[in-house]
Amino acid sequence: MYQFFKITMLILLLVSSKVFAVAFDSCPSKAYLFQGKPVSVYGINLVTGTNSLLQDDTGLSSNINGVGFNETDRYIYGFDTTNYNVVRLGQNFQATTLNVNGLPSDKTFYVGDVYDHHYYVYRSGTGLYKIDLSPLDSNVNSTLTAQLITSTASVSLTDFAFHPSNSRLYGVDNGSGGLYEFDINTGAATYIGDTGELGTFGAMYFDVDGYLYLSRNQDGQIYRVNLSTQAIIDSGVVPAIKFADGPYSNQNDGARCANAPLIDTDEPATIDFGDAPDTNYGTTLAANGARHEMDGVTWLGASVDGDYYAAQSPDSDDSITSDDEDGVGFVTAIEPGLDSVITVNASTTGYLSAWFDWNDDGDFSDDGEQVITDKTLVAGSNNLVISVPFGATVGETWSRFRFSQQTGLAYYGGSTSGEVEDHVVTIVDANTSQRHFPSADGYVTIAYEDNWPETADYDMNDMVLRYRITETLKDGDVAKVSISGQLVAVGASYHSGFAVRLAGIDATNIDSDKTRLYYNSALQDGNAQESGMTEASFIVINDAIEVSSYNCYFFRTLDDCREDVGVEFELNFSLITPVTTGSMPAMPYDPFLYATPGFYHGPSFAQAPGRSYEVHLADQAPTEKFDTNFYQLAEDTSDPNTSRYFKTSNNMPWALLIYDEWKWPRERVDLAVAYPQFADYTTSGGGTHTDWYDITNAIANKYY
Repeated sequence: MYQFFKITMLILLLVSSKVFAVAFDSCPSKAYLFQGKPVSVYGINLVTGTNSLLQDDTGLSSNINGVGFNETDRYIYGFDTTNYNVVRLGQNFQATTLNVNGLPSDKTFYVGDVYDHHYYVYRSGTGLYKIDLSPLDSNVNSTLTAQLITSTASVSLTDFAFHPSNSRLYGVDNGSGGLYEFDINTGAATYIGDTGELGTFGAMYFDVDGYLYLSRNQDGQIYRVNLSTQAIIDSGVVPAIKFADGPYSNQNDGARCANAPLIDTDEPATIDFGDAPDTNYGTTLAANGARHEMDGVTWLGASVDGDYYAAQSPDSDDSITSDDEDGVGFVTAIEPGLDSVITVNASTTGYLSAWFDWNDDGDFSDDGEQVITDKTLVAGSNNLVISVPFGATVGETWSRFRFSQQTGLAYYGGSTSGEVEDHVVTIVDANTSQRHFPSADGYVTIAYEDNWPETADYDMNDMVLRYRITETLKDGDVAKVSISGQLVAVGASYHSGFAVRLAGIDATNIDSDKTRLYYNSALQDGNAQESGMTEASFIVINDAIEVSSYNCYFFRTLDDCREDVGVEFELNFSLITPVTTGSMPAMPYDPFLYATPGFYHGPSFAQAPGRSYEVHLADQAPTEKFDTNFYQLAEDTSDPNTSRYFKTSNNMPWALLIYDEWKWPRERVDLAVAYPQFADYTTSGGGTHTDWYDITNAIANKYY
């Protein structure tokens, strides 16, 4: 009998813990997200976006939506959208179905919140209702009555939330992104302003300071709207600012105790903030400053410690706890126009982004101030190179480094992992200047015919590039070079690459640690400098057909393969010992086409010529990798003894450099047909028709 009694009591305890909701002990700072069917409940740290599954079995196999936290009895109320019932949940997230009269029996509600011991639900086209919850104080089985406030409900909402200070509801229209205020006595909706964001905002919360948080179903992104004062609300300026990232779901709703602070100072500090001044850099939580949830795995330097708030310069979080701003070291001076080496010590593999306030205007928002974007770091020391803009302001300024398991972080906002370090840096006067080819913002056009040593169709569009060089001089000598441009046409069936040689510059004088190649601002793997060369030479594009692939042939030389320019390149390299301007090769240096190894390149070659095949501008000698046995094949009349290279007998070249953003011939249209004066120009040795390339001298419909 005693054993039976024990088993019976155990069963009753198990059943009661599952069926009866237990009130929350206090008003929690955490937000709660209800997602899916059957519903799962997540705890969300709105500060960082960190989330964890709290309950995947509420005792119901249905979805629960329209949830709100009741500060009077510390329960969460919501709507069972499957069975059309109002439910109540406590800290164990077990759902109790309530008895409610007065709601439409054939309608479900996805919008709800609780205020002053009343549960409010809303449905577009149906109306706004409120339910007095006080009868439940004495009996959970009491019958509740829903009161219709208004049947006018034209705003398309998927959630709303009560402001903690003014007793009004706020929600965002999914179609327009407009913020609306609702009077709970009449149900009247008043348009406040445009949030600037669209989507299904299935979960909305307030904090104690009057900030509204929106969780978007499609991507889980959490936005914040400042409604902290009546003056701001009245102004109608209510932009939604990205705040953090959370989980996403097509069935999404949220509840939170609006009078709770976002950060619970009664618990151990688990968030790392930055240290830069808050004025514009965005450091404090109020300013949506950079902050990271400490995940126990991801940090910079030896350690990271948590803060309850962002220490403001001249203080730092080192002055509050331990010295943890030790993950970034500046190896070389930071000088305008030059490259600087930094070392970053990472605890594990992760992603680094960094910003420098180059113009010292108190923010990180200007163009070019994000210097590292989602760079993958390995555990241990990582050497990185940053390019300092020529116009960087000399003196002290701030930098910010964010290391996380997330990508796409801005210089502000929350992260679910990692650390943020802010560092004061000094930009020193390096006596630098710059010179450009052809100008600071202009390009020349370089065009190649890849049929050398034959002329074939001679349409001069097999590879067409825009091309620019910027040299940075330190104390009058060239210390750094940037070669940038665009691949604008590939009218070729042969696979070719593009390279640049610096004649007379020793290959060993190139700083390999500072050599970087970018495509569309994305850093490319490997070292662009060619190995096995005495003179410095760089591979910019290894295969133009592959790089320009748009699922069509003859890129931007035929109308049916007309696309926007898809590849912009930038090659940066520094000279270990700066070179005098008199010793540097004249710009444009030596840009040349070569055959991509492993591909057929015409009938003049018994086998794929690969890197030994080159096409240079007229009268430019090839590199040391060129096979001199190719001279005078087919129509080529190159003669090293007379310094004649890459010309036909009537001086027609296989490569052109034009001081203009030139319009090249269409596919299989001879250059002399598209530009009739070109033939006289070449046969005269450049003595006549020097403007043959001008568009006014072209034949309509013959150029691209």
